[in-house]
Amino acid sequence: MQGAMPPEPTYFVQIAEPEEPERWHTVARVEGHELADEVVRLAQGSYMRTTVISHYLARAVSRSQLRREKRLAHAEWELGMGEHRHYGRALVEKAQTNLTHRHPSLDV
Repeated sequence: MQGAMPPEPTYFVQIAEPEEPERWHTVARVEGHELADEVVRLAQGSYMRTTVISHYLARAVSRSQLRREKRLAHAEWELGMGEHRHYGRALVEKAQTNLTHRHPSLDV
């Protein structure tokens, strides 16, 4: 198919408490680097958190990296059953809204 865009890479957004920086929790799976960056930015701030004593650490990890590290299955499980899954969904919705407002012609 000529002119078809390759699919956007998949990223998993993870957060960690500053007190436990080595313990990452997967909160979202998104398509594309721009959306992943926006979700990370929101997670590092105070969005959807009523009391912020310390900010989460946040990162976006590619599906292929998680697969190489043999942690993809756990990341997928956390998205369905993890304690932060609802927070992750709210972050993605807000990030999509933010990007749509920045790029009105963008259909996220």
